Amino acid sequence: MDILFATTNKRKIEDVLEIIKENNLDIHIITLDDINYQEEIDETGVTLAENSLIKAREVLRYCRENHFHYSILSDDAGIFIDALDGEPGIHTARYADLELKKDPTLPKYQCVIKALDKLKNVSNRSATYRCVVTCMYPDGNYFQVDGESKGWITDQIIEPIKKPYFYSVFCLENEVRTFNQMSPDELKDTYRYQAMRKVLTRFSNQKN
Repeated sequence: MDILFATTNKRKIEDVLEIIKENNLDIHIITLDDINYQEEIDETGVTLAENSLIKAREVLRYCRENHFHYSILSDDAGIFIDALDGEPGIHTARYADLELKKDPTLPKYQCVIKALDKLKNVSNRSATYRCVVTCMYPDGNYFQVDGESKGWITDQIIEPIKKPYFYSVFCLENEVRTFNQMSPDELKDTYRYQAMRKVLTRFSNQKN
């Protein structure tokens, strides 16, 4: 059975394919590139769940207009830092867009620098990575699941620095290594994997 994953992010696609393989699920993944989807989606929601749903609905609209009949998988994720009242949250990917627009010479990971600057001399370093995944059927019905990883923020960036940039400062509870220092296998029980695994397993079971 086919399911359309509403992303062009290669890492996300690889993760989903790995989950399907490991759980022996009867699912074939189609991507936005496969249906020539090139539109920008305006994420106007105030929660991860709303933004995930907005993505699914926009892609469903495109599919209907172009006579595609796929179930759709979409997600939204972010890191919520307690001492910053939940920032960057739903704005994680765009947290430093204003600063980068004003000064293009700033590093691409300015979002992390911004958060660390705000956390200077702050003792509470607790944070939670969250993900909400939507599975929407061709008739518009849908269900959502979430996943989360609780942890804390380091006081400096730990290399290597790569996307997702906050992986260079986020550690799980009772862990001293940041996400970007952990192996792919060690990350398989974290927030995004949790949510994706639940959605794909439920979708596969409902279709059998």
